[in-house]
Amino acid sequence: MNPQLKGVVFDMDGVVIDSEITHYTAICEAMGTEVSASFEDFLNHCTGRDEIFAMTRMAELSCMSIKEGDMARWSIRKGEAYGRLVRQRAVPITGSIELVTAVAEELPVGLATGSRRHDVESALAVLEGGALQNVFSAIVTSSEVDVPKPNPETYERAVSIMELCPSTCWAIEDSPNGIRSACDAGLKVVGVTGTNTRTELSKAGAKFVVNDLREISLPLLKKWFVES
Repeated sequence: MNPQLKGVVFDMDGVVIDSEITHYTAICEAMGTEVSASFEDFLNHCTGRDEIFAMTRMAELSCMSIKEGDMARWSIRKGEAYGRLVRQRAVPITGSIELVTAVAEELPVGLATGSRRHDVESALAVLEGGALQNVFSAIVTSSEVDVPKPNPETYERAVSIMELCPSTCWAIEDSPNGIRSACDAGLKVVGVTGTNTRTELSKAGAKFVVNDLREISLPLLKKWFVES
């Protein structure tokens, strides 16, 4: 019997929304004028995990010391800044809205992200006029897990909420850490290039890699699932 695809779980940042510059700007605002790490530094060294990791790496790259209470204070400021900035700029990854909604017409879709719950809700409220607010069967953020990506817990919780077996699901990811999280949870992964190359995503465990979400359709995901 051919295996059947039962669900698709999407990463958020870099897959559904083009938000890395928004996260970077919000973190810089939260951490203050001592931050010297560039946006390129942020993309190359600070993404693919949660904001605590990102801010810690930003501090290291900026030669900033982290004092007691700094991280909690920065997290509050970052959330406030991100909420304001994403209302000003909420740009979907090309093809993401169409793909998520097309898959959701037939299969349950989930969201598994290293962002915090507040940031995800702020983004979904304004992205394409809130087009995806009530589409996901499960949303798991770094606020709901003990250990964020690349630990598998984020994806494990998402498929559990969706009441699906991990081996029956695709994950759509754009980072090696996200791919490792999904693979270790038992999902198959389609990688999307952007910050990371095709080689990096394949090496991390992606079964297929695309350059653009418009290359993906539900019939193709079903075909790939049988072939993988």
